[in-house]
Amino acid sequence: MHHSHILLPDDDLRSAEMRVIALLRAWNTNLDAQTAMWEDLQTSLGDARARSCLQAFEQMLQLLAKHSWRPVTIMPMETKGMTPDEAALARFVMASTEQRRDTALAEAGFLVAPNALLPLLCAASRFGLPLLCEECRARIFAPVAKSPLN
Repeated sequence: MHHSHILLPDDDLRSAEMRVIALLRAWNTNLDAQTAMWEDLQTSLGDARARSCLQAFEQMLQLLAKHSWRPVTIMPMETKGMTPDEAALARFVMASTEQRRDTALAEAGFLVAPNALLPLLCAASRFGLPLLCEECRARIFAPVAKSPLN
């Protein structure tokens, strides 16, 4: 029997959440996709911040691999939409980063065993902070549309 995944729309995701899913998919794809994502992060964040972001991301993946209740479903890079697992991870990373601990711990409870909750929360917040900063910089430095009166 063939099972098909139900994909959720990704239209309402913030750019930081989309970046989380893109990184998950790149790391699940191949070395070329990982290298391309690394170079993109280096360009937007700088070498040191990109390196610390990816170290936290890899720690988060290690914790998920070791302590998750079941394998996380990650789609190929070109897939439109997202799996419930991808959505949960993106929400979890942003909740951890934005210090919404109760929400983050509730999300994490569906992902990993209790003994990995706090280490996963810590890794996710270190991973998500540079992505959130990237989103804020893009919003601040976005070109301002000129009104007819200017």
